[in-house]
Amino acid sequence: MPTLQIDDFASGVDLRKSNITAPAGTLRDLTNAVITSGGEIEKRKTLTQLGVLPAGLTVGLSFLNKELVVFGLSDAATVEPLLPAFVRYEQLAVPGPWAADRVLDVQTFAGKLYAVVRFTNGEVVHYYDGAIVTDAAAGGQAVRAHKSKLYAVDGTNLKFSAVRDPVDWSVGAGNGIIDVTTEDAGETELVGLEEYYGALAVFGRTSVQIWAMDPDPALSQITQVLGNTGLVSRNAVARFGSGDVLFLSDTGIRSLRARDIQSAAAVNDVGAPVDKLIAAKRALLTQAEADKIAAVVDPLTGRYWMVWGTQAFVLTAFPNSKVSAWSVFDFYVNIDYITAAGSRLAVRSGEEVFVYGSVANPAQNPFDPNTPIGSAAENYDASAVVFETPFMDATRPSVTKYWSGMDVTCTGTWEVYACPEPPVATVDDPNPTPAWIRVATLDRPTWGLNRVPIDMEANHLAVRMVSVGTGPATLASIALHHNLGDES
Repeated sequence: MPTLQIDDFASGVDLRKSNITAPAGTLRDLTNAVITSGGEIEKRKTLTQLGVLPAGLTVGLSFLNKELVVFGLSDAATVEPLLPAFVRYEQLAVPGPWAADRVLDVQTFAGKLYAVVRFTNGEVVHYYDGAIVTDAAAGGQAVRAHKSKLYAVDGTNLKFSAVRDPVDWSVGAGNGIIDVTTEDAGETELVGLEEYYGALAVFGRTSVQIWAMDPDPALSQITQVLGNTGLVSRNAVARFGSGDVLFLSDTGIRSLRARDIQSAAAVNDVGAPVDKLIAAKRALLTQAEADKIAAVVDPLTGRYWMVWGTQAFVLTAFPNSKVSAWSVFDFYVNIDYITAAGSRLAVRSGEEVFVYGSVANPAQNPFDPNTPIGSAAENYDASAVVFETPFMDATRPSVTKYWSGMDVTCTGTWEVYACPEPPVATVDDPNPTPAWIRVATLDRPTWGLNRVPIDMEANHLAVRMVSVGTGPATLASIALHHNLGDES
């Protein structure tokens, strides 16, 4: 009896082809799971609540000296006793009769925090160590520390502070302003910054400029301009791997991957497999939502996250194992801020603060790299993993198959569904949902046992599996057994 066996999911979610032409091994859905270096599926970790912040008194989330940091205008003596453990408060000088609306960006510089804060009247104020940066030349909504200076984007201007002095933007040695339209006349608004192989990638809405910056402004020079791409939101960009930079553009998640030995950049469509998912969210994006989009790399796993609302689009890449796989995390909270905190990721949702993964001992600092993260059972919650294949044809789409059964290699408990033929799209419903038929509930590998019966006749077959309950869950392989019938 012929068998269609899939034991490598290294491609993850890939929606570039239709659900009837996509190759076996690619997935139409992988929610709340990641691909391992061996190409297998593993459930994501839980979010563990660290505590609740005092209502209405703080904004933002950052990290410094093994502690999370939140910001506010109220007196520190009032706020600090109300904070959860391992969370520090940075009191900001009051600039006027407005409330703080959002912390737009934070950078660590010389062991202190430089914060860009927007107030409810729309005013944007820069702070260093809680004090207002009074230099009128300071400005912009995104900042980056790079080669002994701070850089900021403000309209069409790339600004930089004096050498080793983040509060001096107009007097000290090394400060300056570059109008980037002198290099690319089509750029109308700068959005964000990131380091790229020792250079500075300056992201606009319509182009990316690569600058080789020097402490002496006269020696700084532009090395490359990449057109027809840009950054959607100031924090939707992060370094990934050994020098690469991934960012959210209007067309999807893209990469400034080096194209030659000199590290010349070229825009790479690393996010193309999930472009359809990104496009659906991009079509409904508001400015308030864009402010919260953030890219970050999980320090424990090296995975790249693009956090957007309650979801994170996650890229797993193990080049030596030929794994490059997207999946989606669906959290039960809106993520307002996320930050790398030592060896962990920390999340703020409203006034709640979470850490990704478990906390073995609440009395120990989870952001100390020497603190245990907890046992396997504590690392998982009841979030369901959803796994869905395309409609597979065993390389013979015109031949009817008698799908008799299925074998699965798994741990944890899974509900198993099958669908014998893809649904027909119509004008009223261009993306119809398959009619899934439940065929089994599994809690162990089926090899050596009675295989899961399917008993379906069709040219194609798709499989959907949903994990059940708390605790870890893995999926390593599926095998679909069939007999060949007549050619249609």
